[in-house]
Amino acid sequence: MDEYEGVIIGRCVKARYDFLDSAERDRIISITKKLAKEYEGELFPSYEKRRERVKKALEEYFKANDKIVPGGFVDFRHRELYYSAEVMASEGAKRYFDEKEYEEFTHLLSAFISQKEAKEEVLHLVWSGGRVRLLNKRRRDVTEKYEKEFYSAAYKKGLGQEDLAISAVISAAPERLVFHCPPAFSPLKETLEKIFEGKCKTCQGCNICKKA
Repeated sequence: MDEYEGVIIGRCVKARYDFLDSAERDRIISITKKLAKEYEGELFPSYEKRRERVKKALEEYFKANDKIVPGGFVDFRHRELYYSAEVMASEGAKRYFDEKEYEEFTHLLSAFISQKEAKEEVLHLVWSGGRVRLLNKRRRDVTEKYEKEFYSAAYKKGLGQEDLAISAVISAAPERLVFHCPPAFSPLKETLEKIFEGKCKTCQGCNICKKA
């Protein structure tokens, strides 16, 4: 099943995204296969439904053939199998282009920060009570100081608290960032680590963490 579905997805990606190089297409294929497993029955039909579709196609194929060749099998039942792969590959490509845009965005911000004069020697980010607070090296709360200039724009654009925090940290342009009590999965932490590459560390436990 995985082999045949992989062949179909590969063909679909190559046909639809021939303007990309092989490495980019391979990345889309990899993302698509991962999504197919992670979002089985949500974004895509369940594995069992996809398996049943391939099983029926195989039964038809063997009525006219003695051996199974992935390429020949795909050609034989092209229309029935290709549609599902197109839907899956389309979502995989969307994720890939979002990923690429995100990488370019963080790269530009990182370049901007490298030329910006630091306002803070160190900035502590503390996750507490469902929000993030910013403390300076004296451990004084400077959240409002750096967020206030973005409140109006954030409200108008419907940006969330994490987007506001990113803007505030960039405004502060700290020389170092220390994370306290971040959640296991934190897009905010991940983004800041890319923007402030080599300047971040996660605290393993301190008085700030105890009070969070």
